Amino acid sequence: MIGVEITGGLKRDRELAEEIVWFCLEKMLPRHRALNITVLLNKTYEEGAKGFCYQEDDDRDFVIEVDHRLSRAEGIDEFIDTVCHEMIHVKQHAKKELIDRIRGGYRKLWKCRDGKYRNYLKTAYEKQPWEIEAHRDSAKYMRAFKKEFYGY
Repeated sequence: MIGVEITGGLKRDRELAEEIVWFCLEKMLPRHRALNITVLLNKTYEEGAKGFCYQEDDDRDFVIEVDHRLSRAEGIDEFIDTVCHEMIHVKQHAKKELIDRIRGGYRKLWKCRDGKYRNYLKTAYEKQPWEIEAHRDSAKYMRAFKKEFYGY
């Protein structure tokens, strides 16, 4: 069973975030049936980001944090884009394209084309393969969501 829980922020932002999460699940992870996604609309700007995504101890549980002021500060499009961006990270973890390892020191492993996992944690943020994919594809999902949800 898939569970989605949204907390914090304004009611309209919680409702929109839930619509985006379900849309992204349908598009990115249509076969996955056992995921729990919690979206926390709280303050993330202070930590230097519009949003975060991380996997809990159970590999089916994910937390997405998005700044609760984002839709008002930068607009609805930026809010939608950020949630889509973080959902791409959920997809990467759920499909084991991206793995966090703590044993022996924290490592973030990316599954490369040859099937081997490599640590890119020391690579500059904008050159990390999981961020390249998320930045590249989030706008595509945002446009598809807006077309389906708003009709344009």
